[in-house]
Amino acid sequence: MLQPAEVATPTPGPGTVLVEVTGAGVGPWDAKQRAGHFGPNPFPYIPGLEVSGLVAAVGDNAGRFPLGAAVFGRPELGGYAEYAVVALEKLAAVPPEVDLEAMGAAPIGACAALEGLQDQLHLTAGESLLVTGAAGGVGCFVVQFAKATGARVIGTASAANRDFLLRLGADEVLDYRSDWVPTAAGVDAAFDCIGGPSWGQSLAAVRDGGRAVTLHPGEPATRDGVTSSSFNATVTTARLEDAARRFADGARIEIFARFPLDEAARAHELIEDGHTRGKLVLIPG
Repeated sequence: MLQPAEVATPTPGPGTVLVEVTGAGVGPWDAKQRAGHFGPNPFPYIPGLEVSGLVAAVGDNAGRFPLGAAVFGRPELGGYAEYAVVALEKLAAVPPEVDLEAMGAAPIGACAALEGLQDQLHLTAGESLLVTGAAGGVGCFVVQFAKATGARVIGTASAANRDFLLRLGADEVLDYRSDWVPTAAGVDAAFDCIGGPSWGQSLAAVRDGGRAVTLHPGEPATRDGVTSSSFNATVTTARLEDAARRFADGARIEIFARFPLDEAARAHELIEDGHTRGKLVLIPG
């Protein structure tokens, strides 16, 4: 069980920056890491892999951002705190017109969307893309970024999220509880944000010669005639800067709920329930 505690303020080392956290994103990866799915956790254990905030101090060779600069990025851990250390290569500036708190929920989801669309699927204008889990914390970004590429976007989600996804730019929304594969069949590419049965369904919907990618490495399903891959998202400054430009141009960071930092356990309960839309963010202070 997550519990609030007092710990010493961390000190930035070489190539790192101390961020006074304004917003800390909460994702399913946090709940899985807390539960030990990625191996033993160090103690005291402070979760959190996404933050936004203001530069409070810099380590050696880390003077790219002035003190007080608004930034967002991915710490190695420790985002659920008033201060977190982030390496320069996983940090970028926040445009002044963008909600700084909300940007704390963007680093992993936005970078995952860009990596999957650009480096895995190589999506181009005029193609059709299926997005499973389109209303989730990664899917929301995938829908918007794919649409900005000029693709036709088909998302799977609950019926309650249909209008929400249409507002984000999806061309068609299919109820994930229905037999949606025949309706989606023939898409050029698929971006699976869920794993499990949806990965096999995604492969079945892609045309011969198409491509499919899942965010869940280890999924065993493959299909002849479809190029398939999986990946774990890698946060880089270049991808963060790409995402920041998109947010400045009007792409949205959908926040399902904002919680005080000491209600992190409640946020994890919602994430594990699996029915949130967009992202959750913790607000220190």
